[in-house]
Amino acid sequence: MGFDISNTILAKSDQLNADDLISAPRRIKITSVTQGNAENPVIVHYEGDTGRPFKPCKTVRRILAAAWGVDADLWAGKEALLYCDPSVVYAGKEVGGIRIKALSDIPKKMIISLAKTRGKKVEHVIDILEAVQLPDYPQSNFNANFPKWVAAVSSGKMTQEQIINGCSSKANLSDDQKQQIRDIGKGDADLVIEEDDSGFFNDGDSE
Repeated sequence: MGFDISNTILAKSDQLNADDLISAPRRIKITSVTQGNAENPVIVHYEGDTGRPFKPCKTVRRILAAAWGVDADLWAGKEALLYCDPSVVYAGKEVGGIRIKALSDIPKKMIISLAKTRGKKVEHVIDILEAVQLPDYPQSNFNANFPKWVAAVSSGKMTQEQIINGCSSKANLSDDQKQQIRDIGKGDADLVIEEDDSGFFNDGDSE
């Protein structure tokens, strides 16, 4: 992929929005679930949420409860594939909303019938989300790319979590590597960035 504009089309909000998923579904790995307010009672935090957690609607909460149980503390470590359903109606208009395409940790495909309007139900088909085996992120490449990440954070072009997301889509970062990225900006980092940024998230062998 060349110039990926994904980060430039995110909705300006304090939560994950359906508009953020227009270009493609998003796979999230849940880190914790906290209690919200009356409007958004469940707040799902996930790896790389950059302070924009997922606040599932009642339909999605019912699906998650049916799949994983009502003890939300046990959802940590599980994964969901979210997508934008443009047919979701709010206040009588089709505005789109976040729905679930697949879930990890379910024994088989699920078909759940839930009320859409009074007297009308809709079937939700939830596929099994298969595990993805990624290689570990090579330390040599991490060391080579780290100066670029420092420069990107320092200039405000990217956040630490956006860098972690980009890397994690290609390879598994260790906890220590993730912490080093999150620590960017907390101390002195007089590192020089190369002009060529083609390997910004590169996880392959260094040339």
